[in-house]
Amino acid sequence: MAEPSDDVADSTGALEAEDTMPEVMEEEEEDSRGGVGEGQMGSADEDGEEDLLVLDPSHPLMQRVQAALKDQLTRQKEKLEIDLRKQQETVKSVQEERERLGVQLYGVQQQLARQQVLLEREQDDVNSSRGLREQKEGILNHLKDLYRQMLDTLKTERQQTVELRQEVEEVTGRLRFLTEAHQTVQGDIALTRRATEKTTSDVAKAEEDKLNQDLYLDRLTSQIASLDEQIALYDAQHSAQCHETKAVKENLTEASLELEALLLEKKKLLQQWNSTLIGMRRRDEAYAAILAAVSVQKQQIRSLETEIENYRKSTTQEQERNEQLTLMLNKLRADIGHVERQLALSHGRHEELKTEYTTFTRTLQETEQALARANTDCSLKRNELGTVRTQTEREAREKRKLEDVVMEKMMQQLTMDKSTQYTRRSVEGLQAHKEKLETAAVEVENDIAKTLLQVASLSAEMKRLQSSLDRQQEAMDKQNKFISQSETEIGHNNALIERKQTQIDQLNKKISQRVAKLDGGEDLGPLELKIDTLQKQISDSVERCAGLQNFWLRQQNELVRKTRGAEDEARAVDCLRKQQLILQQKKMRIDGQLEREEKERVSVEQSISRLQHEMRRLCTLISEKSGEQTRLEQDNLLMQNDFVHALKESELECIQTQTKVEQLKEEKERLLNSLVEAERQIMLWERKITLAKEMREMVDSETGQADIRAMQAEIHRMEVRYNQLMRQQEKMIQDMEKAVYRREAIQFKSEVQVMAGKSEGTQGHMKKKITDLQRQIKQTGRDTAK
Repeated sequence: MAEPSDDVADSTGALEAEDTMPEVMEEEEEDSRGGVGEGQMGSADEDGEEDLLVLDPSHPLMQRVQAALKDQLTRQKEKLEIDLRKQQETVKSVQEERERLGVQLYGVQQQLARQQVLLEREQDDVNSSRGLREQKEGILNHLKDLYRQMLDTLKTERQQTVELRQEVEEVTGRLRFLTEAHQTVQGDIALTRRATEKTTSDVAKAEEDKLNQDLYLDRLTSQIASLDEQIALYDAQHSAQCHETKAVKENLTEASLELEALLLEKKKLLQQWNSTLIGMRRRDEAYAAILAAVSVQKQQIRSLETEIENYRKSTTQEQERNEQLTLMLNKLRADIGHVERQLALSHGRHEELKTEYTTFTRTLQETEQALARANTDCSLKRNELGTVRTQTEREAREKRKLEDVVMEKMMQQLTMDKSTQYTRRSVEGLQAHKEKLETAAVEVENDIAKTLLQVASLSAEMKRLQSSLDRQQEAMDKQNKFISQSETEIGHNNALIERKQTQIDQLNKKISQRVAKLDGGEDLGPLELKIDTLQKQISDSVERCAGLQNFWLRQQNELVRKTRGAEDEARAVDCLRKQQLILQQKKMRIDGQLEREEKERVSVEQSISRLQHEMRRLCTLISEKSGEQTRLEQDNLLMQNDFVHALKESELECIQTQTKVEQLKEEKERLLNSLVEAERQIMLWERKITLAKEMREMVDSETGQADIRAMQAEIHRMEVRYNQLMRQQEKMIQDMEKAVYRREAIQFKSEVQVMAGKSEGTQGHMKKKITDLQRQIKQTGRDTAK
């Protein structure tokens, strides 16, 4: 649509050139007259300034040029009418396309409204998640404070436990010292008992001897007379035995005193042992209570740790969800920012095109005004052309708006594709998380089974230990009964020893009396034999008593060992009970965790089903919009090709216009120079001819014949020059006609090149060309205005 404006500009330039030609010719005539006066009379320097002459468009010399220009303009007018009809048809098709794109735009706006509603919902979800996260963080901080308090109490209780352990160690040290002292005292008591048993055996043997002696004395009553000579011997023996019995008595008294002292010490040690056992029992009870409190605190700490771990997991899950929502929000914001930037670019482009449109309309108005002065018949068509151009520009704006909508639709489609990919990735992640949860559930079930097996084995072990403890307790009861019986026997034997001692004393007194009565006698064989047998029996009894005492000590050691074993088994049973309690609590925690995992699995399955439904809906939307996308891409490609083609045509038209303007300027300058020179020569010769006629009339004599002949020769030369100038004028007019025809040929050639040319170049290249063309058009407008 730019070719008519260029042609009109060229025609207006030609008309202005024709308007200025008579003035130039008049100025050249005046200059030539001034030149003749200078040549003939010598007064040309004093005539004044020279004026240029320009030919009038109605000059007879310009008729042929004007006729050629008129033919060319009529042909251009017919061509413009054909182009106008084509443009009207294209305008109708563009209007139909605009209506169709308006319907599509309405659908896209509805989709955008739905997406905005979804975005608001997501923002509400993000805000609710943020609130839940703050609540969870507050609960977590409270639990951390409770955990610190529990740690402080646990530290204090551990310090108390360490102190109690130190006290228990001190008590155990004291108990060990007391046991060692008790063992030493038991050894002394055993030695004393052995000596006492030996003494009792001696006393028993002595009693037997005494009985035998009584019998023997009864038998010897009839032989007293025969044994008087042996009384001295018996007296010596009796005195020796008295000394021995005194020494034995003294030893017996000392042994009894030592035994009493040992019994007292034993009683004291037993009292101390009982008090120590009571203290140890109390401390054991306090220690057991502390251990129970510590176990309770540990259980509470473990429950708090499990709750903290659950809160951490929920916090991490909320953080991941918040991060996902923030990512979605950032993506949506980035998409909105991109769309806003595209809108800003589109607005900037719209403003640039509007300014370009204003410059084009202003240039068009100026051209129309010039064309109205040149040709009033084309005013109606030019007005219609202006309306068509305004409508075309309006349609171009609508087209640009539709391009923006298409770009926005493509960006929305791209965001939908990204959201679909993100949903697919999230579904895959949820499925992987579901598989992990299932494997974790299987592992937890395996752990529960293992724990149940451990509980069963521990319960069996506890039963076995309980049965062994019962057996040990029965054995201890038997040992205690045996020890009590042994102690009662020892007491009974001690009473017998005392009683036998009194009998021995009595018998010794009788023997001493008898020996005092008998004063001699040497028949002591049977008594010595009895004494030997009694001594052997006493030694056997002592050995048997020592063996019994050793057996009692072994049984006592066995009792201590059994008691220690019973205590160890009781501690083991207590540990097993505690382990069973811990395992039961662990089982309860695992059951709770399984329930939570099951709930989480159900929620994950629900979210997966919801996301799958959303994916199916998005897939249906994508399948519905894919055909529309391809159609919009094709329309966009066609529109882009049209725009590129139009820009290419505008560029070629601008280049052609610039080249035509430069050629016309050069042709105009050359023609003006040649016309001015011809007019100057013509006016010069006319002046010379008038001056020659005047001089011929003035000169009647033969005095100026030489000058007349010289002037006639000069006149002849000027006539020849005039003929040459006329031929040059005819040639210049023919050149002007050829320039008009050459202009038409150049225009036709450029049109052919534009029609045969191909649209190429990138968007940046096109923008650069458009700016260059705008600058060239402005420069051309300024040049034409000048």
